[in-house]
Amino acid sequence: MTELLAIVSRDADYYLMLEHILKEAGYRTTLVDIPSEAVQTAEERDAAAIIVDCQPGSQILSDIAFSLKERGLASKVTLIALVAEKTAYLDILKANVDESFTRPMRPKRLLSYLHGAIGNTSDETRSRLPPIFDDMKLDAEGRRVLVRGTPINLSPIEFRLLNALMGDAGRVLSRAELIGIAWPQGAFVEPRTVDVHIGRLRRALKRALGRDVIRTVPKVGYAIDIA
Repeated sequence: MTELLAIVSRDADYYLMLEHILKEAGYRTTLVDIPSEAVQTAEERDAAAIIVDCQPGSQILSDIAFSLKERGLASKVTLIALVAEKTAYLDILKANVDESFTRPMRPKRLLSYLHGAIGNTSDETRSRLPPIFDDMKLDAEGRRVLVRGTPINLSPIEFRLLNALMGDAGRVLSRAELIGIAWPQGAFVEPRTVDVHIGRLRRALKRALGRDVIRTVPKVGYAIDIA
C-alpha cells in the first residue's frame, strides 16, 4: 500500500493541487482542515508524514511539532512545512520540523524529499526517478546522505544544497537560488561562499560514488548530473 500523507490546510484549492501532484507520484493524501486534529488523524490513520500549509503569524506548526513529541511520534511521523512568504524563519527553526519549503516551490523538490524521507512503494513512480537516485538517497530524519546504503557526513548547508540539486535533478540552479534555499532568510552570503560549499559537497560525493555528479555551468550555477 502506498504511503498516506496528512495535509494540514484551510485552503481547499491548495489542497486539491497538492493532492493531484502527490497522487500522480504514488501517494495517498487526506485533508486536515482543523489543525488541532492533525496529529490524532496521523496517528489513527498511520500517516507517514504531516505536511503543513504554514501562514505568517500562525502557531499551527509549533503546536503540531509539540503534539508529535508529546505523543512520542516525532521519530515516526515526518513533519514538513510549506512556508508562505514573510513567515518568520525563526519560527520554523523553533518548531524543529524535518524539512521546510518556501512557497512557491517546485513540486520536484517536495517529491524528491518525500522519496528520500519516507520512500514510495509505487514501482511506476520509482521508474521515473533519475538513475542517480539508485545509488544515492537522502535520509531526512538523520540529516545525512546514503550512498549505496553507506552514510556520508555533510554539514547542514551541504545537505540542503544537495537536497535542492536532487530535487531539481538536471536543472541548473543559480547561486542566488541556492543561497535562498540553503541559508537562513535575510542572511548575507557571497556567491563565492556557495562555490566553497559546493566544492566540499562535490569532493564528498565523488569519494563515495567514484564519479563527479555535480556539473558546473560557468557564470550560471550548478546541477546534478543525472546521465
